[in-house]
Amino acid sequence: MIGRFLLRRAATALAVVVALSALCFLLLDVAPGSPAASVLEARSGGRPPSPAAVERLEREMGLNDPLPVRYGRWAAGAVRGDFGASYGTGRPVTAILAETAPWTVLLTAVAVLLSVAGAIAAGLAAALTRRAWLRRGIQTGLFALGGMPGFVTALLLLWIFSAWLQLFPSGGLTRPGEPVTLGVLVPHLVLPALALAFGHHFGTYARLVETGVGRLRSAPHVENAQARGLSRWIVTVRHLLRPGLVPFTARLGVGVGGLIAGAYATEMIFSWPGVGRQAVLAAREQDYPVLTAVVLVTGVIVVLANLLGDLAVAWLDPRVRLTGKTGMASHVH
Repeated sequence: MIGRFLLRRAATALAVVVALSALCFLLLDVAPGSPAASVLEARSGGRPPSPAAVERLEREMGLNDPLPVRYGRWAAGAVRGDFGASYGTGRPVTAILAETAPWTVLLTAVAVLLSVAGAIAAGLAAALTRRAWLRRGIQTGLFALGGMPGFVTALLLLWIFSAWLQLFPSGGLTRPGEPVTLGVLVPHLVLPALALAFGHHFGTYARLVETGVGRLRSAPHVENAQARGLSRWIVTVRHLLRPGLVPFTARLGVGVGGLIAGAYATEMIFSWPGVGRQAVLAAREQDYPVLTAVVLVTGVIVVLANLLGDLAVAWLDPRVRLTGKTGMASHVH
């Protein structure tokens, strides 16, 4: 049963990736301007190339081949990790991604950990507390966070903790001329990670934890576990938290896409040298190979995150493996 479930999810993920790659290539193909002209202009320092030179380079680049042939060649290169060369610098796109992707991965991973830990803590506190004022305070804070755009959260954190209190640097990896070390990197990571963690879907995550756990507080199996004298910790983790996290886990897998999109804006605000900042610069300079590679790699990451989310939901709720449904509707009873 679990084998068929994994096979279905993997096949769906593969189909989405193939469709996404085709869409990325099509967008690259219909983009305005000639790639050959962009390459020649970059090589010459901005001088417009001659039509003869553009036509010659187009033949060398295979741009006159039929669209299916060019897509097959590009897709084969993408599978090998070869996305071509940047129009602006002539450097391999893979090398550019290798320089920027680790910083985006680091920022996003820390933000996900902070978001998950904070959402579970806030949701549990709101669901299990017997103090009405504390529950209302948490719910009010979550409502405020849920209605606040991510860039506003980032700007507020910058103003409070960098400009006013001057506790953390305002951006970048290090100060100018300073080597990148762990002691230097951590303070620069704090504000963008907090902005990304609490500025994108955090309120929704915490409310899902509160709802999922709260509806199980009076469930027969929970009362039975308490009556058998099990410790509060075992009751909370095994009988409340694990089944109560199903809606939250399903939403988390989908929300990773929004988190990555938020990372791009966060990187621009905090001058974080990641893939998102590189994508914005590439779009500004019409560097389509870099931009297309970023979109494709981001899409693959989102598809994998959704797949992992589905698997996590199936592990938390075995009924999902039987029905094959992981949407939010399948977890509301």
